[in-house]
Amino acid sequence: MPGKTPEHILVLRFSALGDAAMASPLLKEYARANPSVKFTMVSSPMLEPLFEGEPNLEYFGTDLKGRHKGFKGLYKFFKELMRLKPTKVADINSVLRTFILRAFFATAFIPLSYMRKGRKEKRALTRKEGKVLKQLIPTVRRYELTLVKLGLQDLKFGLQSENPELVKPKRGYKKESYVIGVAPFATHKGKIWPVERMEELVSRLSQDERFKILLFGGGKKEIATLKGWEQKYSGVKSLAGTCSFREELKAIEETDLMVCMDSANMHFASCLKVPVISVWGATHIYAGFYGLGQSSSMAIQSSIECRPCSIFGKKECFRGDYACLDQITTDMAEQKVLNFFSGQL
Repeated sequence: MPGKTPEHILVLRFSALGDAAMASPLLKEYARANPSVKFTMVSSPMLEPLFEGEPNLEYFGTDLKGRHKGFKGLYKFFKELMRLKPTKVADINSVLRTFILRAFFATAFIPLSYMRKGRKEKRALTRKEGKVLKQLIPTVRRYELTLVKLGLQDLKFGLQSENPELVKPKRGYKKESYVIGVAPFATHKGKIWPVERMEELVSRLSQDERFKILLFGGGKKEIATLKGWEQKYSGVKSLAGTCSFREELKAIEETDLMVCMDSANMHFASCLKVPVISVWGATHIYAGFYGLGQSSSMAIQSSIECRPCSIFGKKECFRGDYACLDQITTDMAEQKVLNFFSGQL
């Protein structure tokens, strides 16, 4: 009598980088808890290093701007994924591309589940009038429920509370030197603190002999900006454009603290269990995209009544002045950093 086909779950998440990165600790936890099940994460090739370390967790890189582009490319993509012999598919992206792929998998009678995004409650959180300001289901929990619908035991990983280890330097207090990572940029304007204020923060911190500062970013403009900061301030080094993503992750892992926006770097650091002080503007930690395990006390946010106005920070500010970000001063950010290293958060 033929043996039972080994279970193999494909997990689809193509965008954005930070949101895909959030799946890393979750899938590692489920891979450890289900050693007889093979998991394959399907996402941007760049993120593969985040998903290494478990023998039954593999990775398949997308090429959505090349051979997987368009409807014909997605069909080719489906054929490539079918050669992996999946038994189930979990769509934790729920976008047009994955909807098309799900239709292909349905024709092959592959069991499917997909993430519910909670659009109704997100609209209530971000609407201009009658805003309902409350904590929504964490995105990692939404990913997890998608896996549970495929028959896996619910580990409640996405419901974990704040990690007390992420509100203090991992090497302890009263050290002679610390490494602070700084990532000033994000994809959308509604997430970016005025760059001149972040530069002022870097300038102030660089004058403290305890601190060595590593700058993270990408793209020609960002690389040039951060290189300029490196040249202006002592104890500051820019890694932007100088190393691979794997090397960047290693550098983040060695930091005592990451200072950044609501951005991919927040999630990279959280995956590596590095404390993060994050600056929030048009978006909000209640939307479900806060760094895994990070304490709410580590977030810097304005209490202006119109925020959040956007889930991803992509919408134009209806006021036109981005007051949610402008109201956050350099003094506020500096004090948050100093309080972190003195144990006062």
